[in-house]
Amino acid sequence: MELDLANRVAIVTGAAQGIGEATVRKLAQRGARVVGVDRQGDRLANVMATVPHGSAIVIDVADEDADHSAVRDVHERFGRVDILVNVAGGTLGTHRGVEGLTSADWHRVMAVNLHGPFYLCMAVAPIMKAQRWGRIITVGSGAGRSHGRGHMLQYTAAKAGVHGLMRQLAVELAPFGVLCNTVAPGMVLTAALRARWDGRDEALNREELSTVAIGRAGESEEIANVIAFLASEEASFVVGQTLSVDGGHWMF
Repeated sequence: MELDLANRVAIVTGAAQGIGEATVRKLAQRGARVVGVDRQGDRLANVMATVPHGSAIVIDVADEDADHSAVRDVHERFGRVDILVNVAGGTLGTHRGVEGLTSADWHRVMAVNLHGPFYLCMAVAPIMKAQRWGRIITVGSGAGRSHGRGHMLQYTAAKAGVHGLMRQLAVELAPFGVLCNTVAPGMVLTAALRARWDGRDEALNREELSTVAIGRAGESEEIANVIAFLASEEASFVVGQTLSVDGGHWMF
């Protein structure tokens, strides 16, 4: 087993389930000491209890003070922070369309999907610059590159902001050996999507897959594989990129 992240310290948000959980497990498998961050305390504890050298911090990433405190705690405990993976996000049940969208919906989705990654990036940047090594990877979305399926105005805007945030950080931090990139998943069968997928007409599922070149939805582990690559030395010349991991959906 290749342990190219041995002795690296990683923080992964949204670690209690889905892509975040898969990322925690993948980075740990490759040798990193992983700190999982999520607001779902019980679920997070269950995940991190099964991860070698794993630990958990229960916070809401939309809380700026909590984000900075968490990063300080990790730095004080391990003496370094090498990898930040911003996974926490989602539409938060705000699929309402233009007429139904409220300002509260907008701010709630922005807080988790854009402000949280911003706070955490600002917290780790000085540490990584001083180390002259770091990796910041944020999970964006195909919606942020183009548009979302369904009523996703606030989510699409937040993810587009994430893509811009990471590009600008890449320019500013790359001279210090801190490489920033975005992963833009397509349709991924997380637990929430799988429940919806399994409970509806098969013809609708086939129609949704008609614009996915590979003809299937992805798995969380397939996104985690790309994140682990970007976190490694193997990605030493990958800077400021948005990698679409969507089975070819971007071509349609």
